[in-house]
Amino acid sequence: MSIDISPGQFITSPDGIKIWAAACGNPSKPAVVFIHGFACTADAFDKQYTDPMMLQKLYIIRYDVRGCGRSERPLNEDAYSSERQADDFKAVIDAYTVTKPFVATWSMGGFVPPNVIAKYGPDSLAGHIMMGSIPHSNMHREVVNPAILGIISGIRTEDVALFAKVLSDFVLSCVSPKFKLPYDVYAKWLGGAAPTVPIIRQFVMLERIQDDTSAIMKIADRLPYLAIQGEDDQHLIAEKLEKWMKDHLAQSEFHLLPGVGHAPFYEAPEVTNRLILGFVDKYSV
Repeated sequence: MSIDISPGQFITSPDGIKIWAAACGNPSKPAVVFIHGFACTADAFDKQYTDPMMLQKLYIIRYDVRGCGRSERPLNEDAYSSERQADDFKAVIDAYTVTKPFVATWSMGGFVPPNVIAKYGPDSLAGHIMMGSIPHSNMHREVVNPAILGIISGIRTEDVALFAKVLSDFVLSCVSPKFKLPYDVYAKWLGGAAPTVPIIRQFVMLERIQDDTSAIMKIADRLPYLAIQGEDDQHLIAEKLEKWMKDHLAQSEFHLLPGVGHAPFYEAPEVTNRLILGFVDKYSV
């Protein structure tokens, strides 16, 4: 068995933007692409990237979405369109010679797969693993937790002092109030988000009414979904997400983790990783 751990590379998207990506694990096994949430980085998935069983049984790819982390940060709104997000994903998997991967998303990372499906077709993905995430952006208002709404305006602000305060609140809101986030991780997540300039935060958070709903409906009977949801999530209302999935998705699993917040992959990595491995094994061709 060959296990590859690479330091990462910059991949050029079709519009010329450089996207940072890295891969590890076993290239002969099913590929899972991890996509982080708003103003975060791919480093959020360190507990998946270093898990021996995950490395043995999966080929794990992660990347910083444009405007975040090590990837380039264009300053024009068109650069953050749904099509550009789909192109970045395709450029990344092409660079690692992967076709039809599973995708594992956190929070707003869940907005990317419908864009991929809309542009590259229903057979472009093998399944969607949602960790504190949702199937498409148009349903966000249906499941958003009011607790996070007060933070969002401060995240979009151009007031540096207000942003600094709200950013700390935002990072802490990503875990359960019962969970003690280690200071080094808190500082790392804070530092990953801080350099994002206001105009980019506004572009990324711009509510786009996309064709993702119809894209999801086209494959609702074919694409499997796994939701790993924290009971203490301050961003999403678990009950509403579970109901939507039961009403709309033919192949879906919903797992509610007690005492866990918006980041189950970090707060409960053993359970999360086990669920991911079981899901991939079940739906791998």
